Amino acid sequence: MRRPPALVCGILLASLALFGCQQSSDPAVPDRVAAASGAEPAAQALVGGVTSEIFSSASASTDTQVLFIHGGSYVHEASALHAPFFDKILRNADATITMPIYALAPEHGYQVAYAQMLDVYLELRASHPDSPIVLMGGSAGGGFALGFAQSLVEQGLPQPDRIVLLSPWLDLTLTNPDIPAVDRRDVLLDRKALIPNGLAWAHGDDPEGYRLSPVNGSLAGLAPTTVLVGTDDILYPDTLRLEAEATTAGLDFELVTFPGANHVFAMSSGSSGDEARRIVEKLIRPRD
Repeated sequence: MRRPPALVCGILLASLALFGCQQSSDPAVPDRVAAASGAEPAAQALVGGVTSEIFSSASASTDTQVLFIHGGSYVHEASALHAPFFDKILRNADATITMPIYALAPEHGYQVAYAQMLDVYLELRASHPDSPIVLMGGSAGGGFALGFAQSLVEQGLPQPDRIVLLSPWLDLTLTNPDIPAVDRRDVLLDRKALIPNGLAWAHGDDPEGYRLSPVNGSLAGLAPTTVLVGTDDILYPDTLRLEAEATTAGLDFELVTFPGANHVFAMSSGSSGDEARRIVEKLIRPRD
């Protein structure tokens, strides 16, 4: 059966969000990405020594600081969908969003990116001591964000004020026995295609370790966490597992599911995406 044109467009946009653009050192890439999205080019700055894209609607020094970790299966840069996604959120929330351009596989493994993210996080805390910090990530970046928060606990470092995960990739191995049933409905993700990227990101380390597959890690001591996910996403079963683990751990945790929604739907058009963005806006801090 031929898919309706609107669905095809949605699938294309979500695919862009997942797989992003090919890695490049060309400094004009951010401008080209913004031009493709129709949004204004983001400002670029070194944050903790890491080149980052900055999007801001902040009107006060105490407004929320969002550290956003982009997806892209750990091998691709941020897609053209991020700029308009941030733009829509910042129309209704006073905040600054910092999106680091972190090291990617296969040239680099997760260890390098974790060190970069720690530098950015500590710099944001030091430079904005009176601002709430929200740690947010989408897709692969969602898994990275949760693993990073767990690593902060392990190192005895302060948590962000809140964690927000959008369609997170929580287990690199994708061995959850409930995934095959969802796989028949998922029109975007392919487990066989994802696995090699995850292994490249692991750089020879055990892919089941919590920094790579945070659903396997301890949830004790984490900040309040919200997960937004569609039920037609092969990553959905692992969010249910995370919810069960969070209940056991006594974590302040909310799983918001969107029936029939695909991967990274929050960055696509449609009622589910609009609702997800409204939730994110409230979590960041809405304008009065």
